[in-house]
Amino acid sequence: MILRGPSRPELLRPELLADLFEVTAARQPEQTALVCGPLSLSYRELDSRADLMAHHLIAQGVRPGQIVGLWLPRGIDLLVMQLGIAKTGAAWLPFDADTPAERVQVCLEDAQAFGIVTGHGLQHELDAIACPIWDQAELQQRSADPLLRRSGTHPEQPAYVIYTSGSTGKPKGVPISQGAICHFLRSENLRLGVRADDRVYQGFSVAFDMSFEEIWISSLVGATLWIAPREITADPDALPRALATNGVTVLHAVPTLLALFSADVPSLRLINLGGEICPPALVERWATPARPRPRWRRPTPRPGRAGWAWRCARCSRRNSGPLASARAWWCRTWAAPPRSPVCSRGTCSWR
Repeated sequence: MILRGPSRPELLRPELLADLFEVTAARQPEQTALVCGPLSLSYRELDSRADLMAHHLIAQGVRPGQIVGLWLPRGIDLLVMQLGIAKTGAAWLPFDADTPAERVQVCLEDAQAFGIVTGHGLQHELDAIACPIWDQAELQQRSADPLLRRSGTHPEQPAYVIYTSGSTGKPKGVPISQGAICHFLRSENLRLGVRADDRVYQGFSVAFDMSFEEIWISSLVGATLWIAPREITADPDALPRALATNGVTVLHAVPTLLALFSADVPSLRLINLGGEICPPALVERWATPARPRPRWRRPTPRPGRAGWAWRCARCSRRNSGPLASARAWWCRTWAAPPRSPVCSRGTCSWR
């Protein structure tokens, strides 16, 4: 069965990911964009650093529609480089820092990547690859020349490419277009409601597509991203304490991680679950009248998903369906066909 979301043509815009960020940076330049330990960047500072990085890449021949590898440890440098690639109009192909160099090479060759951005010592493991290797530190050096800007972009060009695990054979890349991911971000945030005053936890690897909900919905609305140290991202005791200490209000997670949390996080106002089936008992535990937001799950962690499911904490009503201006393929293993999302007690904030 094909389900169609409500028609919202205003969400389908001829735009790129970089456009979303740049509009926000112009609107609220002094808002904090990234926090990582004692370091932080405002939207103005992040925009400036990414512009410089994009300038150097364009000078090296990077153009819209090309694919550029991205292999860095988690942290501010990684997100600056991701945005810098977006500002060239090219697509990034991300890798975890602990990805074997052999797999990085296989994916780069399969994707016909134009080059790869790396650093922090990882570049020394790529001696055998044929494409250019750019050190992120060199891409952040000041330029005496006027900064080069992207041109010739189109929403149908790829924004990013994510490869499958390759557990059944050769890894396969899935490209997602600029227009499609921008529509997804706008449509999903109609349901999520992430705001400029939110502090959003950034814990997913950029090689996992749920990182888009953390990073790019925040860029869309002007929220602050709190980048957790890697050593606590899977620690069920340390992570909830750190979230509370740092005033995190929005958590995107897989249900498995949330189920392991040893304590509540009072600062959270929104929890977005995806990538796995969400057990009803987990929803019961975390959905409270003080946190009356939908709890999401999706039929698959594959990029380009377009479905949602939620439960009202006040009336216990469950609902599901496709996002606005999107289609979803319904099957038994996901959820019942959707009904009108109206709270039976008349108090639900989602109507």
